[in-house]
Amino acid sequence: MGKLLKGSALLYSVAIFASLGQFLFGYDQGVMSGILVNNRWLQLFGHPNATMQGLVVAIFELGAWVTTYPTSWFMDTIGRRWTIMVGTLIFIVGGVLQTASSTFVQIMMGRVIAGFGIGFLSTVLPVYTAELSRAHNRGRVTVLGMSVNMLGYTASAFIDYGFSFVESDWSFRGPLLLQVVFALILAIGTLVLPESPRYLVSKNKDKLALKTLSDMHGLEEDHPDVSKEYEEIKNALDIEAKLGQPTWKEMFTIYRKRSLIGIAVQALGQLAGINIVTYYAPKMYEAILGPGNETILFAGYTALVYFGGAIIASFLVDRVGRRPLFMYGSFFMTIWLVLMAVFNKVDLGYTSTVLVIAFTMIYVGTFGMTWACVDWLYPAEIFPFRTRAKGMSLAVSSNWLCNFAVGLFTPPLLESIGWATYIFYAAWNVVAFFVVWKWFVETKGKTLEEIDAIFADGAATLAIEKSFEYHDKQNSTEKYLSSSSESPNATEKDKDIKQVELA
Repeated sequence: MGKLLKGSALLYSVAIFASLGQFLFGYDQGVMSGILVNNRWLQLFGHPNATMQGLVVAIFELGAWVTTYPTSWFMDTIGRRWTIMVGTLIFIVGGVLQTASSTFVQIMMGRVIAGFGIGFLSTVLPVYTAELSRAHNRGRVTVLGMSVNMLGYTASAFIDYGFSFVESDWSFRGPLLLQVVFALILAIGTLVLPESPRYLVSKNKDKLALKTLSDMHGLEEDHPDVSKEYEEIKNALDIEAKLGQPTWKEMFTIYRKRSLIGIAVQALGQLAGINIVTYYAPKMYEAILGPGNETILFAGYTALVYFGGAIIASFLVDRVGRRPLFMYGSFFMTIWLVLMAVFNKVDLGYTSTVLVIAFTMIYVGTFGMTWACVDWLYPAEIFPFRTRAKGMSLAVSSNWLCNFAVGLFTPPLLESIGWATYIFYAAWNVVAFFVVWKWFVETKGKTLEEIDAIFADGAATLAIEKSFEYHDKQNSTEKYLSSSSESPNATEKDKDIKQVELA
């Protein structure tokens, strides 16, 4: 791919193509929302109640949660690119099972296996695009890639609508089969994607790393900008290498602040309430518009607004910054959710219907412009390279656990407390506003190595101390060997033993 494109064209092409994984994530989340109001699917699966419908949606998130932890090992062992391949192949298996299912157990199995694949993809892709990008455009590149998630959700809504006119089981099997087609395209394309230059340097593949950086910059390998970034990466990773492999305990001791922020940003993004809409938009609209294909069509329009908001975010994130987008988003979403609750509660006839739809659209657009993509970018930025895989695993596992809870409990909540469900999620937006204001740091315009220095968590200091210890030890060894070589009684064995002791 680097032979045909260079510089920003290559960078954006790679980010968007790799983000087909995010397309699958959004598509699989959204496709079930239309299927839950599909009469043929409901008849075949015995008209499951609200709890069972919530479970068939949420089991996908549970599967994704399970694989977020092993993904960190894959990322550090086989690289970012091949981890994308592993996730895609697993997703294909799950997609095939969902398409062929005729019992509740079969579709549940397909959903959970597809979730396993998405666990890999959702963990590795933000890291992959962040590591390929540069300081001035990392936000835009990563957010633009993540916006493909919303494009997948949008596509699922209109595909569900189109297939709803099919008078056979293919009215729901067709949309499920298409996700397999998209995954196959990603699997084939992954073979030509470049590897993360930071991963390549960590594996002592410096020449290939330099070539990748050169392609991403669109400059010669000996250009000062390319050399400078290469040296920054090399020096940072050399220091981190002295620390060895991080442990999970370290993540909650040395890197505690970063880990808690990573967990919080993903949890609060889900508790903002967006999945009331993404999972259950057709059912929401069915409650105010009545049954029929029109509910799926309105869900498609909502998805378009969601995607549009994400595109706007890609232009704002490197100008406005991360913290302001989070805080503005939480503030305004609180207002929109309260208004959605009011007009679900107060019956003004057709006026209430119009207002609920209008504020739902505005809410979704606001989430798209703020939290939707930026909460995936942020945890990929705040961890140093040696802990980035584990840090992202912690953050994404938080996302999927909250995602699972929201998907499972939203239908019963809507049935039992109705309009107050929106107030519940509005309250979480208030919490999010204050958490961001109190603890989040701004990362706009900084290299990944510069962001590492912002955190006063002792991690950078520890790396430097370890580096000095290493050099002091080497100096001690050299001095001893020098003095030993001058001693007439020293043997080669004595020198070897002392060198081991010093090491």
